[in-house]
Amino acid sequence: MPSAFAKGTLFALSAAALNATIGVISKVLMSSGYAASSVALIKTVLGCVLLSVLLLFLRKQPASRARWGQAAICAFLGIFVLFHFETAAYQHYAAAGVVVVLMASAALSAVLLGRMVLGDAITANALLGAGFAIAGIVVIFAADLQQGFNLQGVMLAAVAGCGYGVFSVAMKKMRVSGGLYLTRQLLLFGSLFLLMPAAADGFAMGELTVLAVAALLALATLPTILGFFCTTKAIEHLKPSQVQALELTEPLFAAVLAFVVLNEVPRDSLYAGAVLIVIGLCFSNELIGTGKARQTGL
Repeated sequence: MPSAFAKGTLFALSAAALNATIGVISKVLMSSGYAASSVALIKTVLGCVLLSVLLLFLRKQPASRARWGQAAICAFLGIFVLFHFETAAYQHYAAAGVVVVLMASAALSAVLLGRMVLGDAITANALLGAGFAIAGIVVIFAADLQQGFNLQGVMLAAVAGCGYGVFSVAMKKMRVSGGLYLTRQLLLFGSLFLLMPAAADGFAMGELTVLAVAALLALATLPTILGFFCTTKAIEHLKPSQVQALELTEPLFAAVLAFVVLNEVPRDSLYAGAVLIVIGLCFSNELIGTGKARQTGL
C-alpha cells in the first residue's frame, strides 16, 4: 500500500497539473468576450451541477462530510478569496507578477499559519524549500516581471494567495476530510460567494459557441472539480506547507501545456527555474536538507 506521504504527493502534483489548465483555457474564453468574474462563476456553478449529477448516479453515501459551516468557511477562503482577488489583481498588474506573488504568499502563509494554528515546526528544510521554489518561479517569469511594479496589484495577489494558504490550514485544523462530497459543498458555497463580483461586473458573457461551451466544461471538470478534489485529498495526507510547496510546480505544468496546446516554445529561463523548484521540493519534503531536527526557533 502506498504511504500517506506518497498519496499526498501524488494528489498535490495532480492538483498542480490540473490547475495549470486554467490559464490556457481561460484565454479561449477571454478572447470570446467573457469577463473573468463571469468565467469564475460559470465554471464553479457548472462544476457543482456536474458533480451533483455524478453523485446522484453513484448513489453512495459519504463516509464523512464536512459540516455546512466548515464547508462555507473553506469555500470562502479557497474559492471566493482566491478567485476574486486573483481576478482583481490581473486588472492592475502583469499576469506573471500576479502568479509569482500569489504562489509565494500561499506557500509562506501556509508555513507560518501551520506553525501558529497547527503547531507544525518551521524547519530549516521548509524555509529553504519554499525559498528555492519561489526563486525558481521568479526566474521563470523574470522577463515578464519587468513590465512594471504596481502596489495595488501586488496586494490583491497577496490576499488571494494568503486566502489559499489559510484554506489549507483551516481544512487541517477542522479535520475536514476531502472527497467528492466535500468538493460539491465547496463549489455550492463558492458559487454563492462569486455571485457578488459577477453581478458587479454585469455578468459579461461572450458568444456561446461550441468552442466556448467545450472550454467552460473543461474548466468546470479539470481545475474546478478534479483540482479541488486533489487538493483536499492532499491536505488529508500532508502538512499544508508541504501541499503548497508541491503545488508550486504549477508553472512547469502550465509551460508544458502551453507548448502542447498553443505551441508556445518555453524560454530558456524555464529550465533554470525548474531546477530550482525541484531542489526546493526536495528540501521541503526532506529528501535532502539540513536535518529533520533543526528548527528556526519560530
